[in-house]
Amino acid sequence: MAQPRFTFIEWKNAGKTLRGSLHITRQKGAPWFVFSHGFTGHRLGPGYLFVRLSRELAAGGFSSLRFDFSGSGESEGRFQDMTIDTMRSDLLSAVRLMRKRFAPSAVVLLGHSLGGMIAGLCCARAKPDGLVLLSPVADPQGLIRRRKAIMDGGPNTAGYYENGPHEMALAFLEGLRTIDPVAAVKNHFRGKLLLMQGDRDDSIAVGESARYVHEALKTGIETAYQILRNADHNYSAVTHFKTICSIVTSWAKERFL
Repeated sequence: MAQPRFTFIEWKNAGKTLRGSLHITRQKGAPWFVFSHGFTGHRLGPGYLFVRLSRELAAGGFSSLRFDFSGSGESEGRFQDMTIDTMRSDLLSAVRLMRKRFAPSAVVLLGHSLGGMIAGLCCARAKPDGLVLLSPVADPQGLIRRRKAIMDGGPNTAGYYENGPHEMALAFLEGLRTIDPVAAVKNHFRGKLLLMQGDRDDSIAVGESARYVHEALKTGIETAYQILRNADHNYSAVTHFKTICSIVTSWAKERFL
């Protein structure tokens, strides 16, 4: 197998330049992963998890595209203008670009946290062959509740709500009220699912993310489920990083190579 090639990429979506990173195993016909990062995240992933995972996938024969949503990382736009709709549009644009340019033999969406929810919501239009969800948001209303203290504090002088160093618009939370990512996966995804979750996650409880698994199994979706002991939301231990990389790569090889 030829040595994987790494390069940067830019493209336009909704008038904004999105920036990403490519790990290319071969120009045409390889199976591809498209990464979807979480709220306030970026294409490197928590603790550079996405970088490490992309490299291990490339060594195993998988190409990948990691990118920053508009308003995040190095992509254009303002964080406060990011909504669920803009994130869905960005991810779908990434999938279209990858399909057109590289003609993949299979497409796998991999999302962490809010990015996992966005990946699920995109199943109807992206039509992925595989879906890897790491601690995915399954309850959008819970996400609203977890921001209650921020909202109760009121907006700043610019009219935005401060979430750490980020300014957040009310439109982002309003966009969470009418969506059901678990139903989107159940109703529109017919590929192969892998879900991983830490049992010490203070952001997404095991019971929340497990809803994807329960509903997928009811629908007959091939589902692999792994709970990592003592893992937090960002899998911030060496052993958890190694476990994720090993399981995701092995799971993908068995199904898409």
